[in-house]
Formats: sequence, structure tokens, C-alpha cells
Amino acid sequence: MVKRRAVIESDDEQAAREGSPSEAKRSRLEDQPGNRPSSKSKGKARARDDNDILNDIRVDDDDDIATMRDTHAEEDEGAQQRFEQEHEESIRESIRQRNKQQGGVAKFGIIESIEMHQFMCHPCLEFRFGPQINFIIGVTGGKSAVLSAITVALGGKATSTGRGNGLKAFIREGQPAAEVTIHLKNQGEEAYRHDLFGDSIVITRRFTKEGASSYKIKSKDGKLISTKREELSAICDHMNIQVDNPMNVLTQDAARQFLSSSHPSDKYKFFLRGTQLSQLSEEYETCLENISQTSKVLMRKKEAIPDLQAHYKEVLTRFEEASKAREQRHKADELKKELAWAHVATKQEEVTGKATEVHKLEQRIPKIQRSLDEADVRVLTTINSISLTLSPGEIQCGYRRG
Repeated sequence: MVKRRAVIESDDEQAAREGSPSEAKRSRLEDQPGNRPSSKSKGKARARDDNDILNDIRVDDDDDIATMRDTHAEEDEGAQQRFEQEHEESIRESIRQRNKQQGGVAKFGIIESIEMHQFMCHPCLEFRFGPQINFIIGVTGGKSAVLSAITVALGGKATSTGRGNGLKAFIREGQPAAEVTIHLKNQGEEAYRHDLFGDSIVITRRFTKEGASSYKIKSKDGKLISTKREELSAICDHMNIQVDNPMNVLTQDAARQFLSSSHPSDKYKFFLRGTQLSQLSEEYETCLENISQTSKVLMRKKEAIPDLQAHYKEVLTRFEEASKAREQRHKADELKKELAWAHVATKQEEVTGKATEVHKLEQRIPKIQRSLDEADVRVLTTINSISLTLSPGEIQCGYRRG
């Protein structure tokens, strides 16, 4: 299957496309009564309103966007030319190989086999498909179940099969659960994570009567890779498998409706579903609705800007005052610390002065001691001299008097 490419058209390309005969024919068809649903006209009206709202926003950026687009286009063109010059031979060889394989068997995205257990009327059924076209024939009952099993296993909605409103309707009567396993071919240059899955991707979906549903996505050798629905969606997107698209899976009800419907508008709706233009239109309307809601929110936010600015100024003033108060408190703390250290310095000076005085006094002690010793010597000398000059009786008389 060929992958879809998302193409972003410039204004000139869009104008040229609108002027083409096919576009004019489509416009004439949409202008017929009954061919244009009211939802589309409302969507286009919303688109015009949203475009009027956003014109003011886009006008200022048009020149910058055009300049950037031209610059990137020149850079991309130069890079492409250099790449082609460097890999010219490999590109030519790849083109020759593709031309040889044109019309051959696809290397990925092909259903190799399917296994059904307790699914609808089949207790256990397995099909191994050929590489190209396969036909399932038989009496009434059971053939459509295979198509429903493929749709369900690949993540499709139960309602899209036309066989039930929920997964419970596909469980065989009297059984608690059902299981469907599909093997997808995964080979070639465009294989999906071939280093992880190998040549085949095994997808198993199991669902029960209680409403539980689970996926198991395994590699070719049976290794469990993922159990998430997002991984299955990534595989289907990579291989361009669209189980809800009638161009890929055409149920009996859809075929009957298409064949029996004779009104051009119904066939055109079927064409839109098959080419996914209706889905793109819905997504486009959703985007426009989001843009409209965003624009309304933006306008409300713009109206609130003056009040927010006034509140900001008020808060900023309070913050500045609080900052000044914190600075003053910090300065006061620093001054208290300086005062404490000033007291310490004063006491230190006093201690130093007293220590100096003590030192000076200590230096005077030896001199005073010498003076005392000299005085004691003089006293003893005097006493001795007096005792030599006086008689013993006078000395005793002197002692009695004393």
C-alpha cells in the first residue's frame, strides 16, 4: 500500500487548484440542493469568522514567514542537489530495482494468516492467505465473521463491522471470551521496526463478556513487544491500514448501501469516506473550533491585562517596601553585631592596659625586694652596733621596758 503524504499548499497553489476544472466541478456539485450538509456550511461560516479574527494576528508575520520560507527552500534545494550528486549511482540503482519490482508482491502490510477462537460462530478457525488475492467461499454463515475479525483485531470499532454494537456481540454463545490473532508481513526497506519485530508482526486481541479487552503485539519469534493500543495505531499508520475506511474494508451493509443508492449525494459521501476527506473536514472544523475558542480566551486575557498590570504595580510596590524593610533589619542586625564587638574591643583594651600595669608592677617587685633586704641588713647592723655599746644590765633594762 502506498503511504499518504500530507501536503501543505501555498496560497498560489491553492488559488491554482481552486481554478482547476475538477475543483469547479466539485463546487458545482456542492452548490446543488441537498448535496451540502448544514454542518459544512456552518463550518465554512465559522472558518470565515475565525479568519477575520486572526487576520490582524497574521498580517504582521506574513513577510517574516515568506522570507523564512524562501530561505529554507533555497537551503533545502541546495542540500538536495548535493545529496543527489553524492549518491547518484545508488539512486539510479534503487530506481531500476523498483522498476523491476513494479506490480510485484508487497513486502509489508499484508495479512499472512488469521486465527479465531470462540469468535462469532467459529469455535476455532485458522486461515493462511496467499501473497496476493484471496477468496473465501462457502455457504451462508461464517464468511463475514473473518472480515469482522480482521477489523476488530486491527483496532477497528465494533460498530464499523455492522455486526454488533460492542465486542460482547462477537463472543461465541456460551463462551466467556474470544480471541483473534493476525500475522502481518513486515519485510523490505520500509518495514516497521524490523530489528525489533522481524519479518512478521503478530497482533492478538482478546475480549471477555465482562467488557475487558487487551492487546498483545509480538515479534515473529513470539517475543512480547507491547500491549498498548498506541503501538497498534503506529503499526497501522505506518502500513497505511485503515480498517474503518470502506476502500480497505467494505462490509456487506456498506456495499449494499452503495449499490442500492442512486442519489449522487450519497455516493459522494461514500467517496468522501473512502478518501478520508470527510475525516479531514471534521478535523479541519475541530481545528477551527479550537482556534475560535483560543481567540476568545485570548481576548478575555487581553481584557484582564490592565487589571493584572495594576495589581502587578501594587504588588511590586509592596515588594519594594518589604525589601527595604528587610534591608533595614539586616543593617540593624549588623549594627548590633558591631556594637557587641565594640564592647569586646573596649574590654580588650582595658584588659591590655591592666596587664601592662601588672607587668610594670611585677618589674618593680625585685627592686622593692632589694630595698627591703637592704633595710633589714641596716636594721640588723644597727641593732648589733647598739648591743655592743650598751652594757648587759642596760640591755636587760631595755628589754624590761620594752
